[in-house]
Amino acid sequence: MSGARDAEIVPISAANRPTQVEIVGDRIRVSSLEIVDRALAGYLESRSVEERGETVERALRVGLMALQSASGSIDVDHVRRAFEGFERELQDSQKRAALEVETLLRKTFAKDGGEMPATLEHFLGDKGELARFTQELFDENRRDSALGRIRTILDRYFDGDASMLAQLLDPTREASPLRAFRTEISERFDGVIARIVELDASQKAAKGERKRGTAKGADFESRIVAEYTEMLRATDDAIEGTGGVTGAVTDSKKGDAVITLNAKEGAAQTLRIVVEVKDKAMTQPAIEKELAEAKENRKADVALMIFSEAAAPAGIAPFQINRYGVFCAVDPEAPDLAILEAGYRLAKISARILKRTEGSGADLSAVKDAIETMRSRLETVKEIKKTLTAIDATTDKARDELDTLRAAVAAEIDRIEEQVRASAAAAKGG
Repeated sequence: MSGARDAEIVPISAANRPTQVEIVGDRIRVSSLEIVDRALAGYLESRSVEERGETVERALRVGLMALQSASGSIDVDHVRRAFEGFERELQDSQKRAALEVETLLRKTFAKDGGEMPATLEHFLGDKGELARFTQELFDENRRDSALGRIRTILDRYFDGDASMLAQLLDPTREASPLRAFRTEISERFDGVIARIVELDASQKAAKGERKRGTAKGADFESRIVAEYTEMLRATDDAIEGTGGVTGAVTDSKKGDAVITLNAKEGAAQTLRIVVEVKDKAMTQPAIEKELAEAKENRKADVALMIFSEAAAPAGIAPFQINRYGVFCAVDPEAPDLAILEAGYRLAKISARILKRTEGSGADLSAVKDAIETMRSRLETVKEIKKTLTAIDATTDKARDELDTLRAAVAAEIDRIEEQVRASAAAAKGG
């Protein structure tokens, strides 16, 4: 709206009293309107007091729209009459054009006396120019005709072993272009065969090297870090491979990887888990020393040591938790993700418990029973995996049982975390 200057006051009369109609922008304001009509007054009286205002407004809208439509219909009738006149003129013009076209077509294409049939007969008739030309061109009895020349060329290039095509396609002939192609392909096949032999030999050598120790350990470490990287992708935690990086201790590279809890959430408290991956057997004192040095070097709160099944100390498979850290034992060629996840989550729980109970002398005994339950379930998982390998007929059933047990292990981990949260809440309340 642009204010009072845009307003337009239109007086009207209704029941001998002046009615003021004010137009302001897109608004219509009516004041002092009185209508004398018994039937309409009776209808409006039948409506509730709350509905009367809306009913009058709707009636005013409908009336104005009807008047607007009636005004538009007058314009439509005028346009319709103009188009009808134009249509009549167009029909007359079409009739005249059709008559002229018909006359021209008859003159040009009439069977008797038409210009086009006479021309076509002259050139394309049985005795026309084209018939005489093609008869001479394709007369097979004439050597200088097109067919005679084509036959001579075909005999020269394609007829018999002495033809030029036969000589060109014979890879044993010196002049054949296929001879060089044959030589090149033979050389490439010899090179491919030699390369295959080299790759096979290198793979066998690499496999033997992995079996001898160091390479195998490096592959095992990389595989564990890769599995944890993928596992933690959808969480707030992150893992970093640190096996080749010097840590806080001078010239020390202890600690193959570090898992940082809440690394992706800036406001949350961060805790660190150092990961050690071992493919060789170690004594208990050596393990304790290794984990202590790794925790100090990586400034970690808890240590997680992943052993290969062959190198794991007796009694820790598939995992164990004690005051030195969390231990797991997996197949280095195909690590069980359920065991890796359980180890990571137990280490995460241990870090939180130790952080919340620093100086209180608290231990991890509250989760011992649940850990033993998980150990038992994962042993069952291993037995089912053996069943899958040995008995194809029971594969589907065994896979279902395996999925059920994996879910049970995850549920046990959830229960442990719930116990830790409840203990923390109780400690804060006390």
